[in-house]
Amino acid sequence: MKNIKKKVIIDTDMGWDDVLSILYLMKNPAIEIVGITVTGCGEANLRWGAVIAKTLMEMGAQTQAKVCVGTSIPLKFNHVFPQSFRDNVNDIMGLLGSLNPKTSIDVQTQPAWEFISDTLNQTEEGITILSLGGFTNLAKMLELCPSTCIDKITEIYAMAGAVYVDGNVALFNDAKPEWNQGPIYATNYAAEWNVFIDPVAAKKVFKSNIPITLIPLDACNYVILNPDYVDKITATDSIAKLVKDIFKKVTGSDKEAIPVPIFDPLATVIMADGIKGYQTQSEYLDVNITDTEVDNQCGRTYIVNSGSRKITIVQGVSQNEFATNFSNMINGNVL
Repeated sequence: MKNIKKKVIIDTDMGWDDVLSILYLMKNPAIEIVGITVTGCGEANLRWGAVIAKTLMEMGAQTQAKVCVGTSIPLKFNHVFPQSFRDNVNDIMGLLGSLNPKTSIDVQTQPAWEFISDTLNQTEEGITILSLGGFTNLAKMLELCPSTCIDKITEIYAMAGAVYVDGNVALFNDAKPEWNQGPIYATNYAAEWNVFIDPVAAKKVFKSNIPITLIPLDACNYVILNPDYVDKITATDSIAKLVKDIFKKVTGSDKEAIPVPIFDPLATVIMADGIKGYQTQSEYLDVNITDTEVDNQCGRTYIVNSGSRKITIVQGVSQNEFATNFSNMINGNVL
């Protein structure tokens, strides 16, 4: 009997950890990447995020996967990463130009939210959404394409939020002097960036009926980026080489001044059933959508007593199990 692949749309802001996630899925024989929808509300600027996504699909000959762009404007607020940080992300820390794609896959002119909607309306199979960069594209789908068959979404797996632990907005803001963006950022110890970047969008998706598994900082904080990960990558193909080069960059010359968890790849491995023994709980969740310049709580993800449906929240995970599964997949054969 032929194995049925899990069909996945990756909604991403194309940070370095998003790139690692996509490379992992490109090597995973159980996954079919249906498309990549890029948001400009996040780490990479929209144009460069699309270029990175397109280049990765070319590199892996993923001709079935469409690349569609969203918007750089969140539903509300103007929470942004410092441009100096984004400039480094925009070419994968200097690695983008070294990939030298040989084929051409055009970026689609259709907006990201319309592509997601049309895919759901036309598919006979369930689609899994992997959300790695905020919820703007998904929220715009719910808002602008109300007739979308959202029941075709098997589940949204999202790296987002901080439920019982501190967020990372203030921590990031204080990491380097040039990243200081003022009190709205510096006093926010509650929010995680993927929610903070567009909290109104997160609130809208949380209040929908779509099944969601959230991989928040509560889980990511168990899996800290370790320089030893580089040594676990022994394959020499182009995908494995890029993974290794990224690990070298983020543990070396481009090391951030704070401990960096493995964010998006953890959500990706969980979505792909690469980790089995992790802890979850189910709760109704909401999002704070008020900015203040003192003790800012905007983007805080918190438990409430009722809602449209409970969200599965991943809490405890094994760093060793993640590292083993991720490296085994990257060391596997090119599909």
